[in-house]
Amino acid sequence: MAFLVYNRIMVKDRMKEIARYWSLSEGLRAISSSQASPLPDFHGFRTDRSHTVVFVLSRGSASFSTSWRENPDSREAKAVVRASAGDFVLYLPGEPYIMRSDDPELELSMYLLE
Repeated sequence: MAFLVYNRIMVKDRMKEIARYWSLSEGLRAISSSQASPLPDFHGFRTDRSHTVVFVLSRGSASFSTSWRENPDSREAKAVVRASAGDFVLYLPGEPYIMRSDDPELELSMYLLE
């Protein structure tokens, strides 16, 4: 059974369930053949107003947070999820996001989808 966190702005689920979310972003249909984007240095929340941002974990674990969309200067976490190998975390365009991990085994890919 898939574990799902959905609060209008951030989704976390198992990769095997990604087809359930195709209606959120057309790019999800082709994510397995898409080229990953370089991971940014996270010194604070980032926001991409043009793309759906998807993280796919192939090994290890990490925490993913979002903040207040209405207050772009906020550094306050509004929601936090823990993801591990086989999970994906999706942020809709315009949502603040940040990823943190101290896991030396961490392997993840980030995709910017139209």
